[in-house]
Amino acid sequence: MSIAKPISGNNSGILRANHVRFAGRFLAVVLAALHTWAAISAHSMNADGIVYLDLGDAFWRGDWGTAVNAVWSPLYAWTVGLALRLFNPAMAWEFTLVHLVDFVIYLGALLCFEQLWRQLWLYQEEEQQHDGRISLPEWAWLAIGYTLFIWVSMSLIEIWAVTPDMLMACFVYLAAAQLVRLRRGADRWRDFAWLGLWSGLGYLSKAVMFPLAFVFLFAALFSLGDVRRAWPKVLLSLLLFLLISGPWIALISASRGRFTFSDASTITYLRYVQGLPFVHWQGEDPPVNGTPLHPTRQVLAAPPVYEFATPVGGTYPAATDPVYWYEGAETRLNVTAQLRLLLASGLFYLDLFARQQAVLVTAVLLAWWLGWQRPSASLTLLRRYGLTLIALAAFTLYALVLVEGRYVGVFVILFWGDLLANWRLPDSPPNRRLAPALSLIAVAVMWLNIFAFNLDGFVTVTGGATTAVSADNAPPPTWPGETAVALHELGLQPGDHVGIIGYGFDAFWARLARVKIVAEMPPEAADAFWLAGDEVQEQVLAAFAYSGAQAIVAEYVPAYADTSGWQPVGNSSYYIYLLASD
Repeated sequence: MSIAKPISGNNSGILRANHVRFAGRFLAVVLAALHTWAAISAHSMNADGIVYLDLGDAFWRGDWGTAVNAVWSPLYAWTVGLALRLFNPAMAWEFTLVHLVDFVIYLGALLCFEQLWRQLWLYQEEEQQHDGRISLPEWAWLAIGYTLFIWVSMSLIEIWAVTPDMLMACFVYLAAAQLVRLRRGADRWRDFAWLGLWSGLGYLSKAVMFPLAFVFLFAALFSLGDVRRAWPKVLLSLLLFLLISGPWIALISASRGRFTFSDASTITYLRYVQGLPFVHWQGEDPPVNGTPLHPTRQVLAAPPVYEFATPVGGTYPAATDPVYWYEGAETRLNVTAQLRLLLASGLFYLDLFARQQAVLVTAVLLAWWLGWQRPSASLTLLRRYGLTLIALAAFTLYALVLVEGRYVGVFVILFWGDLLANWRLPDSPPNRRLAPALSLIAVAVMWLNIFAFNLDGFVTVTGGATTAVSADNAPPPTWPGETAVALHELGLQPGDHVGIIGYGFDAFWARLARVKIVAEMPPEAADAFWLAGDEVQEQVLAAFAYSGAQAIVAEYVPAYADTSGWQPVGNSSYYIYLLASD
C-alpha cells in the first residue's frame, strides 16, 4: 500500500510528517521508560497486580482450581506468570521484572496504536479526495495522535499500574484498525477473520470486551456500506471470536455451575452500587442484600478478627476469589444509589472532556461548526462513526458501574480518532490556515497537561509510601521486601500462614515472602486493639493463632502502642509478632 501524500503536496510536508513521527515515537518511548524507571525505583505495586501474579503462578504450575477465576481475566496473568517462570527472579527483582514486562506491553500498544492511526489517516485522505474538502495536514494528524496516545497511556491507563488495561488496549487498537480497513473497502474474508481474532484476545485480556465485541461486529456490518455483502463475513468474525473466548467461558462457567463470561461487573455492582464491603461481608440484619453462603469467618467480635484460610488460595484469599465470599448476595436495583453513581460517572466524564481535554473539544466543535453539512443517511453515519459508537458504548457500560481513567483510556483514543478523521472544512485559504493553527493550539495545551501530570506523577511514584504518617509515627518500610526479609529472618518459610493487622489486599510484602494471609484485623479496628488492656490483646493473639497463623504483621503501628513482644521491621512502623507453634 502506498504512503498517502500530505495535504501540501510537496517534499517539505513529507519531511515534516516524518519528523513529527520520529519525535512522537521518541517521546512516547522515553517518557514510558522514565515512568518505568520511577516505578522500579519506588518498588511500586498495586493490589490488583498481586492477584494477577498469584493467578499467573497458579496457571503455570497447573493449579487450575486457583487459576480458573471468573473475576480476574486470564491473559495478563498468563503473561506475567510466564515471565516470572522463565526468569525466576530473586525477591528484590520480582516487581522490577513485572514493570519491565509492562514496558514491553506498552511498546506493543504503541505499535498497535500506530496501525490504527495510519488507517484513520488513509481513510481521511481518501474521503478528502472524494469530497474536495480539506482536513488536517499529516504532520498535525501525527502530532495530535502521538500526543493523545502519550497522554492516555501515562495519565489514564498509567503505564506503571500492574493491570491488564494496557494489554487490552493493544487488541482494541488492532480491532479498531481492522474496522477502519473494512470502512476503506477491504472486504476479504481474512480481513473479517482478523477482527474476530483481536476481539477474542481482547476479551481474554479484560472481560468488558465480551459485550463490546458485539458492538465491534455491529459496526462491521455497516463498514462496507452493503449489509448483505458484509453479514456472512461478520459471521466469520463472530465464529472466531467465540472460538477464542469460548474455552475460557466454558471453564469459568463450569467452575461456577452456571453460565458466565465474567463476574467482575457483578462484584463491582455489589460494592459500588449496593454498598457491600469488599471483604468480610457478613450479611445484614435484616438480610437486605441476601445472606452470605460462606463468608469469611469472624473468630473474634471486638476488636474483629476474620479468618479465611480455606478453601481459596493466593496471597490474600479474600481478594483472589471475591465471588466465593460474596455467594448468596442478591443484586437488586437501588434507584437512588444507581442515580448517585451515574452522577459521579457524569462528573468524571465532564472533568475528562470539559477540563482535561477542553482545548481539543473546542477545536473540534469549531471545526465542525465551520464545516457543517446536512447529516448523512443513518447507514452512512454508522459506517463513518463505528469507532465513536464503540467508544460511547464503553463509556456507557462503565458509567453504570464504575468509571476509572484506566478503564476508558483506550476508548478515548477511538472517540477522538473517529471525530478527527471525519473532520472536514470547505477548501479556502482561511481554512487552510485554520486547520494547522487549531492543531498547534490543541497539541500545545495537551503537552502542558502531559508535563504537569508527569511532574506530579514522578513526585507521587518516587515519593515512596502514599499513606499519611504523622510526625509522631515511624514511616512504613522503604520497600515491601523489607518486611518479607524480616519474616524469613524470624524463621517463616514460603507457604507459611500469617495474620495481619491492617489491609491485606495491598500487603505486597506477603507476596514477596510467599506467605499466605489467613486472618485479618481491619485497619479501622487497629486502634481498639492497641488501646485495649492485656486481656483483650491476649484474646486477639489467641484468635490469630486459632486461625492457623504463625505470625502477625501489624502495619502502621501508632507511636503510643505498647509493642512489648513485637519485633520491629527496621526503623519502620511495621511490627511482627511470632505466635507459639503447636
